Amino acid sequence: MPFPTPPSRRSLSAAEAVAKRSGLTVLIVSRRGLILWAVARTFESAVLGVRSGWITEAAAGPHWGKAYAEAARAVSELAAGGNEPVFSVVDTARERLLGLGLPVDLSYPPAVGVVVTEKAVAERLDALFCRLEIATDASIGHRTPWAGHGWVLDFGKGLPLRPGLKAVGGGSILESELRAIRLALGAAKNAYTGVLDGRCAVTVSSDNLTAARMLNDSGFQPGQSTAACREEIQRIQALTAFADVHFQWVKGHADHELNVLADRLAVMSRRHKEAELPAHETLRMAASVVEQRNMGLAA
Repeated sequence: MPFPTPPSRRSLSAAEAVAKRSGLTVLIVSRRGLILWAVARTFESAVLGVRSGWITEAAAGPHWGKAYAEAARAVSELAAGGNEPVFSVVDTARERLLGLGLPVDLSYPPAVGVVVTEKAVAERLDALFCRLEIATDASIGHRTPWAGHGWVLDFGKGLPLRPGLKAVGGGSILESELRAIRLALGAAKNAYTGVLDGRCAVTVSSDNLTAARMLNDSGFQPGQSTAACREEIQRIQALTAFADVHFQWVKGHADHELNVLADRLAVMSRRHKEAELPAHETLRMAASVVEQRNMGLAA
């Protein structure tokens, strides 16, 4: 007579095991010149707590040491004296976390922990880049055909200013002022994709009243407007079709700090092109123009 067999025990699939996994999940990534981190404490599908933060790459120190220290502190706060396993979303971060004395589990992190930390980083990034002030300017020489363009991006919240400059041959001062605005908007989009899709409130300041009025009043066609000027207007409108953007005039060479910086960058780009200086030297000096202001923000 055959013996009855015991009921078979159902083993969990790998996906189910990950879904039921619990502990503290850490994500540390580089985005847009920043080091962002997030820590989530989860129990199976439940989220028990989340922390996130950021630091500039320049301030993070060698191997992002300060960012790792902040994330480790968040782990300790969320663990509240417990000895829960710590998981890293990024494989290369595991050794660093182990070096900080954390009980790192080398298994794949809890599924809900991955989702929550990635969402926290994305939300932190959106919050940091939700407002932008842009200042632009142009410089025309009298002896050469070069026109210099300069711009400064200021996202506020202690983020470093982002300078930009470019020299282009030919064009009137009005065309050049409009081109500077277009170049700045393109640079802003490269800095953060949400700038021109409505997620960011953008203010563009120009010390050229005619350029500002042309962008705010589609029916305004000044006498000095050329086909090239109108083409620049169309290109700017295409760039900002879905953006939350406001164009404003500011008095040039006055007390508007960003306009003063943009003016210096525009003049620098033209003069360096006229002097045939190498591009890397121009970029180095452009960075030095705003370095002092950025150091003040970081202090």
